[in-house]
Amino acid sequence: RITPGVDEEVSKQFQRILQKQGFKFLLGKKVTEVKPLKASVKVTIEPAQSEGEAETLSVDKVLVSIGRRPYTEGLGLESVGVQLDVAGRIETNGFKTNVDGIYAIGDVITGPMLAHKAEDEGVAVAEMLAGKSGHVNYD
Repeated sequence: RITPGVDEEVSKQFQRILQKQGFKFLLGKKVTEVKPLKASVKVTIEPAQSEGEAETLSVDKVLVSIGRRPYTEGLGLESVGVQLDVAGRIETNGFKTNVDGIYAIGDVITGPMLAHKAEDEGVAVAEMLAGKSGHVNYD
């Protein structure tokens, strides 16, 4: 799927709409080389999961959409007992982790990975620590 983090039916419909507009998707491939030319872009691709022949394509534009992952690896969370979900995000309840005194916000918890979201969540945690309600409006 082109948008694995989105509802499956929505993702399929989105892909169909883009295909009707002339977009071509080469899923299960990895890009090994990109060379901008004067009027096009030369892209070399290979199968992502198995051995196979490389292909070279000439295209108008290249959109690289590789997804995002939470950067929790190497933070030492395991050593203090902070629980992660299967995607590597920190599990929280109102920004509180399962370890007293440790809070998590932004890209390491569920939800969109957006800077302004993380900023609002940081303010909310600061308010909570100051004894206030600490609310974020995601609407």
